[in-house]
Amino acid sequence: MYFDTALLYKKLKKYYERGDVFRAFMLDEQLFSISIKLKKLQQKDIQNSFVQIKNEIKKLQKEPFEVVFGEFDFKTIGRQKIPIKIRVDTLDSYLKMINKEVEYDNFIKLYEKIVLKFESLKEFFVKKPFVILEYKDAWDRLLCVVEYFVLNPKPNIYTREITLADIDTKFIQKYQKIIDICLSCVLGTEPLNSLKDFAFEKKYSLKYPLAQIRFRILDKRFYIQNLSDITLCIDEFESLDVGCKNVFIVENKITTLSFLDIKDSIVIFGSGYGVGVLKNVKWLNDKNIYYWGDIDLDGYAILSQLRSYFPHAKSLMMEMEIFKKFEKIAVKYINKKTSKELQNLKQSEIAVYNLLSCGMCDDDIRIEQEKIPYDYVRGVLSRFQ
Repeated sequence: MYFDTALLYKKLKKYYERGDVFRAFMLDEQLFSISIKLKKLQQKDIQNSFVQIKNEIKKLQKEPFEVVFGEFDFKTIGRQKIPIKIRVDTLDSYLKMINKEVEYDNFIKLYEKIVLKFESLKEFFVKKPFVILEYKDAWDRLLCVVEYFVLNPKPNIYTREITLADIDTKFIQKYQKIIDICLSCVLGTEPLNSLKDFAFEKKYSLKYPLAQIRFRILDKRFYIQNLSDITLCIDEFESLDVGCKNVFIVENKITTLSFLDIKDSIVIFGSGYGVGVLKNVKWLNDKNIYYWGDIDLDGYAILSQLRSYFPHAKSLMMEMEIFKKFEKIAVKYINKKTSKELQNLKQSEIAVYNLLSCGMCDDDIRIEQEKIPYDYVRGVLSRFQ
């Protein structure tokens, strides 16, 4: 085929799919007419496929775009009139041709409504015009939310407490990304790279559920209103300061619950990398801290992380002696993190970490703390009693 109409339409649609048509409107630029060059015919093409080319030209001329011809002289077949390009002269004919009149009209109406409210969004829409159509059914409510945060820069409430017509908590949560982008344009701030860890709420001074700390008081003298197993929001835990000397941090919940009663001590359920929430608990600086995690790459990474907050923290049952003693109960470590150099390990800990990370074991393995016999654990912990 010399003049493939399907391919020509595909090329024509690119002006729309790239957003060029929308940008021309927003920037008040002239886009039309637009043209696409056709395949250049050689003399042998005409000689060998004269009937086919003639029929394709007739079909081409039935399409709604204009076919532009040029005249060429050939040695043996003389002067010939051959199509050289197609052209579309007006926006209206172009939109009708690709069946986008309604969508384009919707874009214009939405764009004018949005920019009338917040002109500073224009620059963003020039870069990302299809965002307007992506959220076409939500813009009235989105603009209402944006306006709310502009007028209330530090609400210090939960999203549930925002009272706006036809807008609930789920709407704001669902559209956090585009709300943040719009607000960043309006307020002149950088948009968020991620919405994880309540980043939206933190940026716009909203309340959010704080991390919770579960701990057990191991000495009856320090029970709080006769309670020993307690869960608190991190801000409450930061201001608590149990009058103990020793703080044990363990990875496993059952280990936390079955921990021995020890004088002057509490045990915290660290929940893996969840130990990060402890970094601002100032009163821990004055305690003896002992971390007991699984003997695996994650366990030592968590230990290193904890020491970045509390350099005096000590490890418990994570040395080479324990590894050798219980290697036979190790399990395959399927979800192993990529090993890396850890800055806050002691030499005895590095030896085990290197053994695990350098492929010196038969398999990627871990020794889970809850699988170490309880009698052995009790013997180790008894020295603190």
